[in-house]
Amino acid sequence: MKISKLSVLLYFIKLRFSRVFRSNKISKSMRKNWIKTLSSSPYYSDLLKNNQKFPTMKKKLFMEFFDSINTVGIKKEEALKLAFESEKTRDFSPSIKNISIGLSSGTSGNRGVFLTSKIEKAIWVGAILDRVIGFSLKKRKVAFFLRANNNLYQAVKSGLLSFTFFDLKTPIEEHIKKLMDIKADILIGQPSVLLAIAKSYQLADIKPTFNKIISVAEVLEDDHKEFLKSIFNCPINQVYQCTEGFLGYTCKKGQLHLNEDFLEIKKKYLDSNKTRFHPIITDYLRSSQPIVRYELNDILHEGPVCSCGSKSTVISKIEGRSDDIFRFLKNGNEIIIYPDFIRRAVILASDQILNYSVTLIDKQIISLYLDVEKTSELPEIFKSVKFEIEKLLSEFDIANIDFVKANKKLDQLNKFTRIKNEYSKSI
Repeated sequence: MKISKLSVLLYFIKLRFSRVFRSNKISKSMRKNWIKTLSSSPYYSDLLKNNQKFPTMKKKLFMEFFDSINTVGIKKEEALKLAFESEKTRDFSPSIKNISIGLSSGTSGNRGVFLTSKIEKAIWVGAILDRVIGFSLKKRKVAFFLRANNNLYQAVKSGLLSFTFFDLKTPIEEHIKKLMDIKADILIGQPSVLLAIAKSYQLADIKPTFNKIISVAEVLEDDHKEFLKSIFNCPINQVYQCTEGFLGYTCKKGQLHLNEDFLEIKKKYLDSNKTRFHPIITDYLRSSQPIVRYELNDILHEGPVCSCGSKSTVISKIEGRSDDIFRFLKNGNEIIIYPDFIRRAVILASDQILNYSVTLIDKQIISLYLDVEKTSELPEIFKSVKFEIEKLLSEFDIANIDFVKANKKLDQLNKFTRIKNEYSKSI
């Protein structure tokens, strides 16, 4: 599904205008178009006709009404089928009715499937160019390290931008020479990957060529940010994004802001000081699958107003998404398995999983905690999860791993580290 460069440019200009001149205010025209979108959704059109209040959506309810919420007539079962097939083949190009399908586990254990139209891709690309990559007349080379090739990043490709995908199933050491050869200007990856690259550069005394580092998917801790800055000697930017949307970006002052010029974000405070909250998101630019009062399980810390001039909420900290890397020793070589692969193995195993924890407790022992809808089905679901993780490990030539059941229940307010390495952080 090709995206018109003219569409990208249009949304780039629109979003740049909204950020500069309206700061965190949703425009009247945006609200008007949004109401038109909702009238195309059977679920929301009924609520509008009957003057009913929009409910707060969590993933389970969102998936229950998937067929009637979306505006493009796609059924949940066909969307899930394509999403699972894409995960297994690692080919994410197939679509339904010219709509891309994505599978997400999010910060809760249960599955979610999300739709992205051609227009929504153009909006995303325009936003990324405006707020993350930045516009430049100088040609720049972008290297991105992800679990699977991302069509959205490839959609940004133009005469001024070239993208090179680095597969995380390949050891970092094998990527370093290629990374040096292409002389990338911008590096995109998860913090755990960025740290591994930085340490390789440090050990080999390699002079970096990057002028911008973009951290995605996981939480970027302050000490890790400082280490990356010391090695790469360039700005370290963070993107707050999930399958539900592009939620936040780093401004010129280095602060993480929410995109409140096209997102309405209500705050469900979790403490009396009103500093920690769950975000409840309404996206005024999503059309194929309206995101209305959608509550995320991420815990955000609100920071003070930023001196950059934007009135959008500053996020000083995100609790969660900081899963561990699994490390194994094979024939004297360290084999790294990134948490995103393990997360995908779990959600492919069953749609009955509400929450989970996968912990490496010894060099050959993995502990599994599973919270499922029907406890009677737990033994079979445990076998399914074990099978999917074993299949993943076999791709890295790791075998003879024992699996044990964990009895300790997860703390609901500190449940975000689901992939844990309690055996060894480094080998």
